[in-house]
Amino acid sequence: MYGLVPVLILCTTCFFASAVMEIFIHIPYQKPEKHDHIVRILKTDFAQGIHFAWKENRKIGEVVLIICGINLFLSAMMIVGIPYLVTEVLELANQLCGFAEGALAAGGLVGGICAGIFAKRLKFSQAGNQIMAAAASVFPMAIILFLPVSAIVVYGVMMVCCFGIMMFATIFTVQMMSYVQIVTPRNLTGKVIALVLMVSTCSQPLGNAMYGILFELCRGAEAFVVLFSGIVSFALAAVTRKSFQSMETEYRNA
Repeated sequence: MYGLVPVLILCTTCFFASAVMEIFIHIPYQKPEKHDHIVRILKTDFAQGIHFAWKENRKIGEVVLIICGINLFLSAMMIVGIPYLVTEVLELANQLCGFAEGALAAGGLVGGICAGIFAKRLKFSQAGNQIMAAAASVFPMAIILFLPVSAIVVYGVMMVCCFGIMMFATIFTVQMMSYVQIVTPRNLTGKVIALVLMVSTCSQPLGNAMYGILFELCRGAEAFVVLFSGIVSFALAAVTRKSFQSMETEYRNA
């Protein structure tokens, strides 16, 4: 509607505003003495994060693997699938693709707000339910793609599903990051969180590539790809529910 330049100006302004706001966030910090080379320090910090996550507290390692699985099978499908389904399969306008991605962002915002409002009611033992709910939100999207209905109806269902998936996924992410920060010693918090973010982020490109291939191979039957994403994600959440239940005890002890 307005061209690229106004959009870039708006994004630049918002990005700058967020940077300014971060200046006023004060986090207690004691600068350590540095005696080694920066590369050796990075190697040591990385090794300490891995040792804690996979040796001292294996639950954190399980959290990393679960987040990797969600990024691989659910998040990647949304990132690759939504633009493809809206513009190529449904043959709708690019503006509607933007609205669909906006539904994802809105779901993330609402999920973050809900995680804050209902923080005392959310239990780590029930974190698996959030992923199961997110995975369950994929199934209506897959089912509607099988039905002989108009493109705009399919699009409407996809919008609702996108919102729900991102809302539940964000609540889960907030819970998991809170758990990691609570059970990790303060001197290792930054190292462990960096490890969690690095490993989980690295799974995203693999998922993107996988769904790019799957959508190409299943051209004309894209609903099966979406259904595959929902089934695998739901199964992953169901299998890992015991891990989340044991986290509640460890959280209370911390």
